[in-house]
Amino acid sequence: MAEVLDRIAECGILPVIKIEELDKAVPLAEALRKGGINAIEVTARNAIAFDAIRTIKTAFPDMAVGAGTIRSTELVDQAIAAGADYCVMPGFSKEVVGYCIEKGMPCVPGTTSPTEIEEASALGLTVLKFFPAEANGGAAALKLLNGPYPGIRWVPTGGVGFENIDKYLKLKCVAACGGSYMAKSDVIKAGDWDKITDECRRAVRIADQARGKAAPLCDRAQYAGKKADGSKIVGFGDLLVSLNPEGYRRFLQTDAFRVNYTGAEANVLASLSLFGLDTEFVTRLPDNPIAAAAAANMRKVGMGVDKIVYGGERIGVIYTERGASQRASKVVYDRKYTSIATAQPSDFDWDEIFADAGWFHFTGITAALSDSTAACCLAACKKAKEKGITISCDLNYRKNLWSEQKARSVMEELVSYVDILIANEEDADKVLGIRSADTDVETGKLNREGYVDVARQICEKFGVQKVGITLRRSLSASDNAWSAMLYDGKEAFFSREYMVHIVNRVGGGDSFTAGLIYALVNAYEPQKAIEFATAASCLKHSIEEDFNLVSVAEVEALAAGNGSGRVQR
Repeated sequence: MAEVLDRIAECGILPVIKIEELDKAVPLAEALRKGGINAIEVTARNAIAFDAIRTIKTAFPDMAVGAGTIRSTELVDQAIAAGADYCVMPGFSKEVVGYCIEKGMPCVPGTTSPTEIEEASALGLTVLKFFPAEANGGAAALKLLNGPYPGIRWVPTGGVGFENIDKYLKLKCVAACGGSYMAKSDVIKAGDWDKITDECRRAVRIADQARGKAAPLCDRAQYAGKKADGSKIVGFGDLLVSLNPEGYRRFLQTDAFRVNYTGAEANVLASLSLFGLDTEFVTRLPDNPIAAAAAANMRKVGMGVDKIVYGGERIGVIYTERGASQRASKVVYDRKYTSIATAQPSDFDWDEIFADAGWFHFTGITAALSDSTAACCLAACKKAKEKGITISCDLNYRKNLWSEQKARSVMEELVSYVDILIANEEDADKVLGIRSADTDVETGKLNREGYVDVARQICEKFGVQKVGITLRRSLSASDNAWSAMLYDGKEAFFSREYMVHIVNRVGGGDSFTAGLIYALVNAYEPQKAIEFATAASCLKHSIEEDFNLVSVAEVEALAAGNGSGRVQR
């Protein structure tokens, strides 16, 4: 197989595009590349096709640019003159294929029958187009054809899209799935290059998972040492000792505290590690046995801790008195002058930390610890953006850490780097000054339509791609109604609402964030993504301490409607 076709097969996704306007050729190609696809088939169905090929090859010489709908030797000559790397034909023509071979031009002819396959094989071709794929039996047909023709690799097109590319790419005989599903003509016409980049990333993630580059996500019982291959999810933040009175005792009553280790970003990574994703937690800790115990607890759930920096004098402490009924929970922080609060941007080598990263997550809590940790967050965001890494942030406003004015002055700059923003009903108001009309968080009154407007304002003001907002109706400290919304820049998707009797609410927002990241990494459709994230968080409310110790299967079961709580035997 020609080297250029090997490169296409490595990605597994081949955009097949009719370019209508020449000035859109380069930004389209750039959007594909940003999304992880360095190949394109430009169909020769109009007068500017070969000019578009020439323009793209000039701008991006390393991109695999092909000419499609090649039905004559004259078109082959035009493709060669334009600098095309390969030709694709809708059908099988001995004359055209033979001419490509004579000219040294790699080609992928369309075939559907054994006769055509054997004729192509006789000419030494090993990569063939299967068109129209769905009309000719789809993935099932290719599976059957692989029996007598095991040396052929296929590029199915025609009826191929997000709904079925995984079925094709699970077959080892499929080289790549072709089509325009990641770059629709109306999106190209509108010049929505960010949308195309997102869709490309989605396609690549599906391809990677179908091919086993992202291992099946493990259940909690199987988590030890099992991580998905591929890009890491890096989290940067505080790690604290958590001290809690037993049960519902008040601070005044207790003579012993339960010891746990926690932190907003650590809680998120714990969930993602248990879901099977590859994670790396970055923080600064003192070099003492308590900090070592904290790091060991992170490692226990499969979290990477190799990038932790050691220095400073102390680890922070959080005391939590659990509320019940009409008595609210109380939190006391002891985190001034901790190792992380005194960290400097120079302590972290973000080039090294992000070497194999695809996602970076931080929260407003970390930025609130000190001016220097805010500077660390800013340095990390700038480097992540430079490397094309997806950035997510949970605003996580804490009035005990900083004022609304200070939060706004710091977070508005940080949010400008963020791709995925997570907030609750207070954060957008307190931190960004964006409020939903007709909502009162103290009484539990929520206005769903108002939150759509809040999310829209955030996207427009800061350039955020997606906004996840948790919607909590607090009936009492013991009982909440819990739901959420995902806004994708154009449309809002609301989850079902759960009536939650709370065992422990701490970490509820972090588990939502983890569920949303997991869903987006795995290219879930928006409605499925928000249902998964909300179900994950709902389950966390039933679990003691801060980590969400549930499996993907348990979350999926609840999201599918199995919330009876019956004993599983």
